Amino acid sequence: MESAQNKKVGSTGSAQNKKVGSMEVEMPGVVPVSPTVAACPAAVALVSVWALITPFFLFLFYGVWALLTSALSMFFPQKDAEASALDIGIVCCAVLQAAAAVLAVQLPCHRVWVSYAFAYLALALTIVGQCMFIDPGDAIFISAVGDLMCFLALLLVGDK
Repeated sequence: MESAQNKKVGSTGSAQNKKVGSMEVEMPGVVPVSPTVAACPAAVALVSVWALITPFFLFLFYGVWALLTSALSMFFPQKDAEASALDIGIVCCAVLQAAAAVLAVQLPCHRVWVSYAFAYLALALTIVGQCMFIDPGDAIFISAVGDLMCFLALLLVGDK
């Protein structure tokens, strides 16, 4: 009789410890996730800063450019449609690049590869945006060196 009563108390005691909303519930086939969030790797932070510098200067340039063109539009003819489409593409690429860079650093994730994936996306969008915005010449060399350094940082530090 005591063993049946101990069984009953033992089963209710374990049921009370395992609440449905707590982390103590054992579910078959589900891998438990720790509540701690991984810190942002240094390479991801470097790439995100590099990817945020370009949109900042781009929006600064387009802000000044928009003010000047709106003020001087009565003296100069309007641009052709191809140049306007390129400007829209540059701005859209810069917005996506900034969003990917912010997500790479600020997204609270338990898996570090997600931060690296967003960092690679931000770097790819940075390269595309710089190729659309910068004319071939001296400035493209500086941006290409920066892009290459960030890519190597992701490759070399990402393996450790």
